[in-house]
Amino acid sequence: MKKLMLCLMALALAAQASAGLLPKAKIGIKAGMDYQTNDLKSTISNIDFNSSTGWFAGIQSDLSWGMFGIHPELLYSHNKFDVGGADGSMKMSKLDLPLLLEVKLLGILALQAGPSFNIMTDTGGKTDGAKWDIKRPAVNYALGVEARIWKLSVSARYNGAFKKSEVFGYTTGKNKISTFQLGLGYYF
Repeated sequence: MKKLMLCLMALALAAQASAGLLPKAKIGIKAGMDYQTNDLKSTISNIDFNSSTGWFAGIQSDLSWGMFGIHPELLYSHNKFDVGGADGSMKMSKLDLPLLLEVKLLGILALQAGPSFNIMTDTGGKTDGAKWDIKRPAVNYALGVEARIWKLSVSARYNGAFKKSEVFGYTTGKNKISTFQLGLGYYF
């Protein structure tokens, strides 16, 4: 009987100790505005790929250990932008998977930073008979802040590029595509 009691006490202590190691987890949905800034210039004179406003939607999760956490998301975003100096437009649709580390402040704010992986799902367009296609690096970075009250969240995030993007080989200069996102979310 003593051995059984000792085993049960040891098991209870082990369960209590490991409870602090398990994260507090939440899952939810998120949607909002995606403002894309393009620093893309064409080698063909007078053609400029303008910035645009689009949308994004997807799922989000929050794994937290006190004031620290991990915030993964899976977002689909779509932008369509005009090509200045030519008659036409381009579109860019992609899946983003940001894996952000976060630090919670004041109980409602979370500062977030980390890598963002993306897959282009539908890109390209036509201008004056020429076809264009966007190739964006698969790994980028994201920096942002999120405010959480009850089950609602409001976020602002900048998504930048480590490397140049390519528009079917017709571009020169920095060739960076960056986005600024404003989003609303709900945790279940």
